[in-house]
Amino acid sequence: MRYFLTLFLLLGIGSASADKKTMLYDFRYWTAPDHTRIVVDTQENTFFDIFTSKDYIILSVENAKVLSDTFSHLFFQDKRIERAQIKRDHETLKLIFYTKDLYSVKYFTLPPNQKYKYHRLVIDLYDSKSSMPKSKMAIEKTSHIDKTVILVDAGHGGEDSGAVGNNRTREKDVNLAIARRLVNTINKNKDLNAVLTRNGDYYIPLTKRITIAQNEQATMFISIHADAVESKSAKGASIYTLSEKGNNSKLAKQLEQSENSVDQFGGVETVIDSDQYLKSILTDFSRQDRDAQSQKLATHVLKELSKIGPVHKESPQKANFVVLKTPTIPSILVETAFISNPTQERRLSNSKEQQKIADAIYKGVIDYFDENQENL
Repeated sequence: MRYFLTLFLLLGIGSASADKKTMLYDFRYWTAPDHTRIVVDTQENTFFDIFTSKDYIILSVENAKVLSDTFSHLFFQDKRIERAQIKRDHETLKLIFYTKDLYSVKYFTLPPNQKYKYHRLVIDLYDSKSSMPKSKMAIEKTSHIDKTVILVDAGHGGEDSGAVGNNRTREKDVNLAIARRLVNTINKNKDLNAVLTRNGDYYIPLTKRITIAQNEQATMFISIHADAVESKSAKGASIYTLSEKGNNSKLAKQLEQSENSVDQFGGVETVIDSDQYLKSILTDFSRQDRDAQSQKLATHVLKELSKIGPVHKESPQKANFVVLKTPTIPSILVETAFISNPTQERRLSNSKEQQKIADAIYKGVIDYFDENQENL
């Protein structure tokens, strides 16, 4: 106890209402397959410096202080960070992250938003090519032979919790649970191969989800989400396909604003509208076929979802969701239920109900394939 009291005094650890030192309010980490994200909640205009080497990364913050309530959150380890340490060098506080390899380090700051009241300093440690498993790409390629690839996207993740229900159920967790069940169900079909955009609690930029679809040579894209509105009585599933003009309905516009907030969690992200190469693909005849196929897929999936619970809209809706701008392949966004409705929140948290939703989406996919086969 005496040791920790001495350490607190040396490092300047105190309460949020302490003196004029720069406060570091909290620390969070997110581990993804290709990177680890470090997030530090800070005050505005925090002066900092970052030094990197093969064995460690040092974040230096001038005239800084950490909180006693969140001090322990700093200490973390995963497959990239061996351990974390804190030291004071005169008026500078140094956070030292001892690493297991040489990583590409990127960092940026983010302003407060609806989910986070503090400014955030974000440090991303990306794997270099030498640290990637050599067999990974070979395994992925061989698993796709002679199979139709379906990319299943679990919306949100990491810093981006998505909507939060009355009982604190987080949309990102529900999305991943249903997405995993859907992938497992699809992969029981020997002709199909389903792949997740994320298989853990980490953030993937919207445009990177599209890139994953292209790299996996996917022929279908399904994004899993849960609705949320102010009214607790709203209920039912909805399915959206892409409309680059957007949607005039209040709910669709609200969802567009929520789902397309690409700069809140990933730094400055290049939205697909400004990518001239992808934009050119989206202006050819393949876009018309993609839109028609997306509508057909959405209709089949919505029909199956209506058999297991209420639907909010009886026909597929259109909205300008960035994540649906996958060139040439049918793409839908499934709002499984309203997490803002306490009854539906309980349903979304129930493993049996999650499986029912996954089974319904799968049946809709199979119906879509069967109809296309009949029309050949």
